[in-house]
Amino acid sequence: MRWERLFEELEARGEDLELEERDVLVGELRDGDWAQTSWRDLLGGRVSLDVQGAGRVEGIVALINERLVHLRGDAVDHVVAVRAVTTVHATERRADEPTAVGAALGWGHVLRALRDAGDEVRVRLVDGGSREGTVDVVGRDFVRLRSVSGRDQVVPFGRVAVVSGRT
Repeated sequence: MRWERLFEELEARGEDLELEERDVLVGELRDGDWAQTSWRDLLGGRVSLDVQGAGRVEGIVALINERLVHLRGDAVDHVVAVRAVTTVHATERRADEPTAVGAALGWGHVLRALRDAGDEVRVRLVDGGSREGTVDVVGRDFVRLRSVSGRDQVVPFGRVAVVSGRT
């Protein structure tokens, strides 16, 4: 009987050690998964973002890639520069993987589509300023807006935080 109790105790200790080792391994795997996860991977559904120079913008994620987040709003769509996002306040689910085309989209593609639509847009800058007008020309690293007064304004892509337009 004494031997049986000794073996039972040893087996119980062994099971406890196995459980501890499993828990440590699970924790390490979870940490490894999180270490490979970008904040952009968390964006999906309705989100609320704080954006440098633009404040808070909200909408339903239509597209996310390494450069841009496209949010569909109730009355206005927003295209946000990823580098200008300062905080994510709310997200409903993880983002869908972008298609090959969606992953390649940048400011040039977005602004040319807005130019072709002919609608007025509002460009908010990372310094808090804003410019309004219609997209006239899209260059390699800039957009030229034509204001209502007919005056042209050239805005480098690197200064753009958010481009908003009517949906």
